[in-house]
Amino acid sequence: MSSRQAGESPEKGPETGSLNSPRDSAMEMDEENLASAGAGSDNKEAGMSKLKRIKTSFGDRPECFKSTFQEIAFVLQATVATASSAFLAGTALIITVPVSMDLNMTQGQISWISASTSLVAGAFQLALGQLADLTDRKAMLITGMAGFSLFSLVVAFAQNPFWLLIVCGVLGIPAAMVVPPAIGILGAAYATPSKRKNAAFSSFSAGNPLGFVFGTILCGVATQLFNWRAAFILLAIIWAAFTGFAFWAVPNVETFEKAPLRERLGALKQFDYLGTVLTILGTGMFTAGLTLGPQDGWSAAHVIALIVVGILLLVAFVFWEKVFPTPLMPLYIWKDRNFRLIIIVIVLGNMSFQATGFWIAFFMQQVQQLSTLNVAVRLLPMAIAGLLWNVLAGQILHRVNNTLLMVFGAVSYLGATILFSFMSADSSYWAFVFPALVLNVAGADLQFNVANMYVLQSLPSHQQSLAGGIFNVFVRLSNTVALGITTAIFSSVEATPASLADPMLRYTRTFQTTIALAAAGVVVSPFIKLGTQGNAPKVEVCDEKLKEPVDVMETTGIPSQPVETDLK
Repeated sequence: MSSRQAGESPEKGPETGSLNSPRDSAMEMDEENLASAGAGSDNKEAGMSKLKRIKTSFGDRPECFKSTFQEIAFVLQATVATASSAFLAGTALIITVPVSMDLNMTQGQISWISASTSLVAGAFQLALGQLADLTDRKAMLITGMAGFSLFSLVVAFAQNPFWLLIVCGVLGIPAAMVVPPAIGILGAAYATPSKRKNAAFSSFSAGNPLGFVFGTILCGVATQLFNWRAAFILLAIIWAAFTGFAFWAVPNVETFEKAPLRERLGALKQFDYLGTVLTILGTGMFTAGLTLGPQDGWSAAHVIALIVVGILLLVAFVFWEKVFPTPLMPLYIWKDRNFRLIIIVIVLGNMSFQATGFWIAFFMQQVQQLSTLNVAVRLLPMAIAGLLWNVLAGQILHRVNNTLLMVFGAVSYLGATILFSFMSADSSYWAFVFPALVLNVAGADLQFNVANMYVLQSLPSHQQSLAGGIFNVFVRLSNTVALGITTAIFSSVEATPASLADPMLRYTRTFQTTIALAAAGVVVSPFIKLGTQGNAPKVEVCDEKLKEPVDVMETTGIPSQPVETDLK
């Protein structure tokens, strides 16, 4: 049996964008289990004992993993992979002061350290997502991890701003390469809803928010002990270690039968080449315009040209996707109301999270004059709280209404931004910063858990990498847009006489901008209509002798269906 046959997820119809009878596959699976349970015995109690064991099961280990240890290792590997860009963003944030002094960088150039990576990664994300589904997910993941390690090392030897920024831009390609295959393998491996799947996805969803936090902390320590170059050397070492680790940890979960490479490359005929060009140029030009706007002025001709042409190319991309048979972004998924609203809420919340994370660390370095090590220590509660929130998410996704989790996450973002906005230069860390950090990471962890589960269920298993690419395009673009907007606010207030009299004013206005973003997420999130996610399908088995149904697996949201069996 091929890996696709073993782990196929429900197909979606292009007309409605809804799932086509997910219980059918569950019924087939349970019929097989029941047949094997009763094949060698006429004892009904033995069969019932088997049913009880299934009912109370945590979930079976996917067949693609040889052991539970390999399964845990792969979830860790996938989490690190999806954290690549966020880890780099945290690193770029913590080294702003030392690198600017060493290379004589301007404020605008400093903002491009992380923006260049996000720009390139966002531009290539969709194309690499489809490519991973069509070729070899494992090979792409390993190649991306190795490339990220290599170019991180090249950054460490930068001698001028242009060297640094160009290589950081190149880093965006391997950062985009690792996410789609990691998500694709994870989604295909855990095709059946279960508590085990919830635990895996809650760990994986920690990648983006915790990657940013751990990048700040670990590279802050390295910078304090040595210099900013040590931060990138540490980054290279970590990703090199996980590159070697991936050869064993990552299973072969592909959407095609085993065949020679030449035959598999024939699948590239289905690749959306024109869509790739349109999305790379459109996304790249649009985000470049947003990044250049704050430093060059929004009225500058080249800024206007980049934004306008970028938007036109993205519009052309949408029209092309309507007619191409195997598009980079299947447009039918946007007919799903919940999918649209989840993406909107995630974008608004992530913009708030990234902006507040960037400016609070900048505030600690510039206003409070703290060392990189002290900044890292003050941000440590985000890492600890993030791990705890993700453990909680894995326990409640199948028990608590997921709309409530999205609303709670949005309110957490809002609470964090309000605390930051009322903060002064000499405010108590424990009264303002500490609770704001805990709330901020709560919003990110809970919303990313819900969103990842739902987005991957929106496309079939042979497009799981593409599903991850679509989700991460919006996450990466929101990072760039958030920094572009808040940098523009910061710079405009900085030049005013009031800001000269009160240096804290520029930070206050910037944090007030994030309040608007978080509040918008609070307004939209209640309109999402979700139940619980990650419940095993429920099947009622009718025993002719007992004349009553027997529950096989617990669930919510999927009506039970009687299956006639003979346990003789």
